[in-house]
Amino acid sequence: MRLLLYNSGAVATDRSGAGDSSLIAEAEVAKRYFGSFADDYHRAFQGTGRNPLHAGINLLFRRKTFERRTDVVTRWLSHYRVDGKRLLDLGCGSGEVSLEAARLGARVTGLDIVPEMIEIARGEAAHRGLEATTAFRVHNFAVEPIDPAEVTMMIGVIEYYRDVEQLLRKVAEATRELLIIVDTRGPWWRRRLRYALARFKHFHLYYHPADRVADALARLGFREDQRVVGHSFTAMAFLRVPPAAPSVN
Repeated sequence: MRLLLYNSGAVATDRSGAGDSSLIAEAEVAKRYFGSFADDYHRAFQGTGRNPLHAGINLLFRRKTFERRTDVVTRWLSHYRVDGKRLLDLGCGSGEVSLEAARLGARVTGLDIVPEMIEIARGEAAHRGLEATTAFRVHNFAVEPIDPAEVTMMIGVIEYYRDVEQLLRKVAEATRELLIIVDTRGPWWRRRLRYALARFKHFHLYYHPADRVADALARLGFREDQRVVGHSFTAMAFLRVPPAAPSVN
């Protein structure tokens, strides 16, 4: 299958039989991209990312954006009562949202393809005294097996994969109750900046309309329960639809 570098449109479906190979290729691109500035990405959560070599990154990954989307997700995790539940954070990055879930009592496994991000996440877990309820591993969840969990999160992940339906199918199969997805679409000027950065950094970027993501998950047995459209992100919470009760004749 030919990979498209930029795509502002629909959810794509791989028809060539090379879905896994495309996911592997895109994951490797994302790995190189995020690995090149893992520490500054982490510092952006604290508003301290000041590396002049990463000026574009500091502009795109801003503290306010991180704070707002983390606040939304944390509020949802509290609302859906994740205390005691197993939670997967797929593409966990440096672990900030994972640690919020652990603070609320979830048993968290964070998976990411970037070793530098995982090392930061482990260090933060140790610093906050959350080692007992968190596990961070280098893992390509897009193509490697993932264990089932009651709750799954993908925050800032789906826009790096062209064949998002294949990715959602795999994640849906592993999610028993609640699936939270956040993309970082943002306003038009932020999208243009990200496209420019993508060209410079040679990574793939695809924007999938939220309604089409919701439609894909509806076909996989999930209903959208909440949506928040922020200035620079869209957050969606999906609940697994329980099986219909057998009819009584």
